[in-house]
Amino acid sequence: MPATIGITTGDPAGIGLETVLKAIPSLLTSARWVLFTDRSAFQRNVELFNPGIKYRWIRSAAECIDDAGLFLLDVGGDSSEIPFGGKNEAAGQRAIAYLEAASNAALRREIQAIVTAPVSKEAIGPGFKGQTEFFALRAGCVQFAMAFFTPSFKVVLATIHLSLREALDRISLQHYVDLIRFTDNELRRFKFDRRRIAVAGINPHAGENGMFGREEIDVLGPAVEICAAAGIDVSGPHSADSLYFRAHTGEFDVVIAPYHDQGLIPVKLVAHGQATNVTMGLPYVRTSPDHGTGFPIAGKGLADPSGMAAALRCALDLIART
Repeated sequence: MPATIGITTGDPAGIGLETVLKAIPSLLTSARWVLFTDRSAFQRNVELFNPGIKYRWIRSAAECIDDAGLFLLDVGGDSSEIPFGGKNEAAGQRAIAYLEAASNAALRREIQAIVTAPVSKEAIGPGFKGQTEFFALRAGCVQFAMAFFTPSFKVVLATIHLSLREALDRISLQHYVDLIRFTDNELRRFKFDRRRIAVAGINPHAGENGMFGREEIDVLGPAVEICAAAGIDVSGPHSADSLYFRAHTGEFDVVIAPYHDQGLIPVKLVAHGQATNVTMGLPYVRTSPDHGTGFPIAGKGLADPSGMAAALRCALDLIART
């Protein structure tokens, strides 16, 4: 029986649907793909980017009991007046509608995974920090984390969408102990046999024994010791300037990064278009490409679908592992 995987349209002013329509043909027979969209958004994109694709409209994801293929679920609303290529409040509201519908279907266990196209936080408005936080809140997750899977290594972020000053204020010994344990448990959940976790330092040269800061001495080092003593394969803190290359060349499987950009810069440098955003801790699989809405090229046929293809394949792989 093929898996049932939801896909959200993302911001209808962006490149989300274009990347879906370009990426999905090679994977069409691998799952029952349920696209959460509206008729106007889908119609203008399919005419531009894949007019020959086969699909069927359904009323709910629970109807999706046929063989593999593309199924479209109209969440209502109208995107016909939303132009390609810029921040638009109406587009933000459509993006939220797609997310809510997919989240509801996942929590009802009608779909096993959600693959999300990019949204604009600005278009959605104040209070929306990101899709990761959105799904975690709706699922009532006590603990969750943003991770990025590349072909050679994985990165788990200790903090997500915060200013650097706020992120460093959030870091504590207990936070790191909990995150290391959580990361190991999630990798076990998905049956990854290799779980060599490396903790990245915060300060230059991992603090140089306190010369450039004490976070490694007071927080990261003790957290690693506690978790290693409990049997987790974890080491560090390691100097971040060389750690990601060491992971990329096979020395470690996972790096825990203290803040967003430290983890994301190496991911996008070594695996742009191949990395997948994975939300850890949800009761279902959630993946996303590692790029944004692409407003400057939206509607022009220039979007690269490789990131979306990677996210679709990653969702298939994670479902197969559970």
